[in-house]
Amino acid sequence: MTPEPQQTTHRDDGLDLGDTVGLVHGPATDPDAERVVRETLTRAGVQTITDGESAVTVRLGGTSASADGLPPEGYVVAVGDNQVVLDGVDQRGTFYAAQTFAQLVQGNHVDGVEIRDWPTMRYRGSIEGFYGTPWSHADRLDHLDYLGTHRMNTYEYAPKDDPYHREQWRDPYPADKLAELGELVERALRNKVDFTFALSPGLSIRYTDDSDFQALIAKFEALYALGARAFNVALDDIEYEKWHSSEDEEKYGAGGGGAGRAQSELLNRIQREWVATKPDLAPLQMVPTEYYNVDETPYKQALREEMDSAVVVHWTGIGVVPETITSAQAAEAKAVFGHDILIWDNYPVNDYAAARILLAAYSGREPGLADQVVGVISNPMNQAAASKIALYSFAEFGWNPATYDEQASWHRALAERAGGDAETIAALEVFADLATYDGRLHLVNAPVLAAQTAAFWKIWKAGDLAGAIAQLEPYLEAIENAPARIRAGVADPSFADEAGAWLDAAFLWAQALRESLRHLEAVAEGNSSDAATTRDQIDHLVTQAKTIRDTRLPHSKTHPQLGDPVIETFLTEATEGGRVS
Repeated sequence: MTPEPQQTTHRDDGLDLGDTVGLVHGPATDPDAERVVRETLTRAGVQTITDGESAVTVRLGGTSASADGLPPEGYVVAVGDNQVVLDGVDQRGTFYAAQTFAQLVQGNHVDGVEIRDWPTMRYRGSIEGFYGTPWSHADRLDHLDYLGTHRMNTYEYAPKDDPYHREQWRDPYPADKLAELGELVERALRNKVDFTFALSPGLSIRYTDDSDFQALIAKFEALYALGARAFNVALDDIEYEKWHSSEDEEKYGAGGGGAGRAQSELLNRIQREWVATKPDLAPLQMVPTEYYNVDETPYKQALREEMDSAVVVHWTGIGVVPETITSAQAAEAKAVFGHDILIWDNYPVNDYAAARILLAAYSGREPGLADQVVGVISNPMNQAAASKIALYSFAEFGWNPATYDEQASWHRALAERAGGDAETIAALEVFADLATYDGRLHLVNAPVLAAQTAAFWKIWKAGDLAGAIAQLEPYLEAIENAPARIRAGVADPSFADEAGAWLDAAFLWAQALRESLRHLEAVAEGNSSDAATTRDQIDHLVTQAKTIRDTRLPHSKTHPQLGDPVIETFLTEATEGGRVS
């Protein structure tokens, strides 16, 4: 099961669901939980679902086993004695019980089990906060479904290149865009996800101008009317010493302290004049301009001392994309900002890593973070489906960080993308190795391929070219075959579409690597004609690989980056070291 439950006890009395199952409702059964249960039973081959008890009965929502005493979003699942009991401490918990039941059903059978489960972190999910080509509407709808089925409860809408989010923040959304946002809110509610609407006014806001405040509130009200109940004021990536009215400069003065006071007054007014009047709203969030490090500054002091304590502050760690985030660092952040901290984790976002798709394990985050922060959410890639490899691990880390194993979680994430198919899993592992490096969390690229090529040269230098080739070529063949296997085998075709440029490039680079082995053979045999031919073919394949472009910004500006510098270093060594005169 994923995420792994907090407490699981296995029983001997599992059951076959059979053709007919009775469904008994609690006094306030969540309709989305019931939908998941019915879909699960139908998928298991149950032909008739009756109201009331039957030979096999599913009891949904406070019917016999109680989730009382569990934290918010907690739930229980009990399977045995010809019945399944699903209960949550709240509606979201009941929904998670239904999602866990869906994972437990194998064919028409359910093993006997008793589960008591709850999340460790309050906020778990994602923030669409990257630069470049935003996700499509279909991407977002699918993403919300993914969050729901993996017990993540937060989606923050903050795409930098949505003009109405940032550049034209004052302008109301056109009717068609507002309708799309409404559909996202509905899909989020269906999946028990808080749709958090973020507005980023910092490029032009005039803090002393009431009309700007009213424009911001009007934007929030429009989303509130659609059903959104969580809101964020994002003031990141701005020049906070640049005022947009002389009145602001006169009132707040120069420096970060003035910016902190201005932002605090804005957030306080939103909190006290708007949030406090709506009892169904989640805590207000803000992204500070100094959103990373724990240095004491006049800006942070102003937020700590003047901003309403109810506001939740986003923080990315010691750096914008830090290699590690420790519990000690998070404790310092909580102290220096003086507010609850929500980690905006810039992984696997790739807007700073043009032409890279980031598929390595989610690493470097201490389990003890849960003691210091209210949550950890992912800023994903421009590629929504490919981001699910990392999101899978974010779900596991946020739910139960004490048991999080980054490598085991990564392998499970790949297996999910592969639909459990062993050949596709292996192909994804080979492909992901080429897409390891991001320059922040993962500083070594293609570690498996690098080890393979190092072993090759060791054997070759010992005088055994045939043995060296026999050692390396199967792995190069696996790289060459991986793109076709991935395209045919992934459970989600969108993954193959989004990764298409990198899959095409991997195929060509693999062919060039294999051709370099033929080149070394020709050199060893003293066949200058074949050596020249293979060298020309290598150059041709490299040129082809470097002409490929992804369609999304910022990745469309250069060719896909894969396995660098391991691949090109090997090609250079093979062709220059084996040149025939």
